[in-house]
Amino acid sequence: MRISTCALALMASLGACIAAPVAGAQGSSMTVPRTSDDPRRVPLPPLDDSAAPVLVIRNGTLIDGTRAAPVRSATLVVRGDRIVEAGPASRVRVPPAPDREIDARGMYVVPGLIDLHMHLDQQRGDDYGRYRDSDAAAAIRATLLARQLIEAGITSIRSPGSRNDVLVRVKEAIERRFIDGPRVFWSGQMIISRAGHGDEIVGTATGRARSLENTGRYRVATGPTDWRLAVREQIRQEADWIKLTAPFTREEAEAAIDEAHEHGFRVTADSFGKYTQWAAEAGIDCIEHPLNLSREIIAVMARNKTDIVPTLVAFYNVQYQGYPPAGIPAGGFFYTMSRRFPVDHAQHLQAVRWAHEAGMRIGVGTDVPFEVEKRYPKDYYIELGFLKDAGLSDAQVLAAATRVNAEILGMEDKLGTLEAGKLADVLIVGADPLADVQNLRHVRYVIADGRVVRAP
Repeated sequence: MRISTCALALMASLGACIAAPVAGAQGSSMTVPRTSDDPRRVPLPPLDDSAAPVLVIRNGTLIDGTRAAPVRSATLVVRGDRIVEAGPASRVRVPPAPDREIDARGMYVVPGLIDLHMHLDQQRGDDYGRYRDSDAAAAIRATLLARQLIEAGITSIRSPGSRNDVLVRVKEAIERRFIDGPRVFWSGQMIISRAGHGDEIVGTATGRARSLENTGRYRVATGPTDWRLAVREQIRQEADWIKLTAPFTREEAEAAIDEAHEHGFRVTADSFGKYTQWAAEAGIDCIEHPLNLSREIIAVMARNKTDIVPTLVAFYNVQYQGYPPAGIPAGGFFYTMSRRFPVDHAQHLQAVRWAHEAGMRIGVGTDVPFEVEKRYPKDYYIELGFLKDAGLSDAQVLAAATRVNAEILGMEDKLGTLEAGKLADVLIVGADPLADVQNLRHVRYVIADGRVVRAP
């Protein structure tokens, strides 16, 4: 069971309350508060958006992400941060005197893109090795990259692990519209084992000695009880997801996953080999990376409805290009105790083919750790191309980047498709992405949370 019966009952009850008014003590009717636009579903006060600005997009070809056929000469209406209507112009009611109109004639209107594995506060700049790192530096990097991503039409990201509270503060700044960027779903600190991946005594691939002090990016846990406590700590820090990192014992994985699900939180893991199988058998929601996966392990994942975010581009870069500014040569992982196996792009593609054939949900994520100012959004599109190489069609890759990613996030009721009531994250591109998903590169307009953040 992925999420406890208690948590499911609570969420079902809350959903029922939100859907229907509740009788007041004196016969009046009141509405139960709306919830936050993240997987935490925190109740919020009612919001009157009747005076919110109205945006109308006309004449474009609408690809709404629902599997419906494209609609030519469509109209989409946004009020505030929500989609009011989307469909054929003859059926959509347009409010009088909208605040802004966009003529998308000859263009394609699609849902905003999602990256499910993005460490927003990663290193940038060829000279970053000269400077000491800190939470403040990480926040500055995250702010810069956030703008870079939103300009490319990536309107949501999941950051599976970051240092201290940097990402939740960036998330808040974007929500409060202090800065422009994608909506952020974050996982707090990665929960890891002592001397495991993330806690090694030398840097992966470089062999450089690392400080034995915790940087704030990881929470080292030992034994099932401590792994449960570590999960609770991330929840207390307002994490949206829980992130585990192999190696771990079977009992530790089971304890952490059970604890997260008991509170209604989803769990993912940076994993490989037998650890992936243990996590899948314990009911984990998602696995990051295609590392050391056999067909047998893929079958276990499919049977347990485990999703996968393969991040093929991350390991392609390691194998064929390395990261010269970071002193990381091409070829694979070096000096690491936690990943003593080859990095092989052909094997990774094969693992994704097996996952696709098994009917697993496959998400889009990148996980590029260095040179982010040079590699984004280019590497996002490269990842889309690798998914095509693994057997997905253009339509399936577009769905993976939008609707399927939203489903994996647990945000399918608010993101991933262009439907009435959903958050207004919209991308307008100059060529048909169903003919070639690489046409997503031809960005004309980006609407994020109902605001136009990029226009010609």
